[in-house]
Amino acid sequence: MRALLMVVLASSAMAQTWNSNAGGWNTGYGTVYGSFGSAMATQNMYNTMQLNIQRATMRQAMINKWGLAAVEKAEREAKSGKTPDPAGPTVSAPPPAPKNVGVFKPVKGVNVAKQLGDAIGTTPEEKAGIAAIATATKQAFETQPDTKPWANNLAGALTFFLVGNTVIAKGIDEPSDEVVKALFAAISQTLDESPDLAKASAKDKQQLYDALIAFTGLALAISEDAKERNDAAQLAQAKELSANLLKLVLKVDASKVALQ
Repeated sequence: MRALLMVVLASSAMAQTWNSNAGGWNTGYGTVYGSFGSAMATQNMYNTMQLNIQRATMRQAMINKWGLAAVEKAEREAKSGKTPDPAGPTVSAPPPAPKNVGVFKPVKGVNVAKQLGDAIGTTPEEKAGIAAIATATKQAFETQPDTKPWANNLAGALTFFLVGNTVIAKGIDEPSDEVVKALFAAISQTLDESPDLAKASAKDKQQLYDALIAFTGLALAISEDAKERNDAAQLAQAKELSANLLKLVLKVDASKVALQ
């Protein structure tokens, strides 16, 4: 995700055209998010997600130590009831086969970037700047090598959203690639277990996907612009914004979010 972050940072100067509009952030984000029929699919699911994150992180740690083949072998043996080899990885059962509920085919006519600009911006320049950052972030997300496999997949957008906004809100370092990989696996499994999301249309999924990416791109742009200009007040606003986004989407306080 580091390469994607650099692309977003290149757009951060646009944040200066509208970052004084702090009062409209919360209302604007909520208006856009609340307008999507599938928005409820990600609410009240953080507890399940956190359990899956813990399991996925432990599995990734075993893979790092023993290798994927050894872990998969131990999982097959555990599933069949065979006593595990005490000299090898200790597992309970393999993770469920992915259903890829979050994957969708792109739908024409969806323009979340403009919706967000219109909802938050107060001038034509602000609206255009916000839409440009949102558009640039999505383009980067779908072309950078580390996130390109996540294109058109809500699990990828939600992973980006969770990592980006947690890093900003808590002022912590970006997690390692291994942790991000485990997060994606856990979030994908959580979405597979969501009956609401399974019934959502491709359009609803794309709107939510675009919104999660746009929200995160704007928060990153504001945060990095503040750091570059050594603007403590704006950096505090960026942290507050990311915390509010985590609360809006996942119904969880940022201080309680753990990425591993």
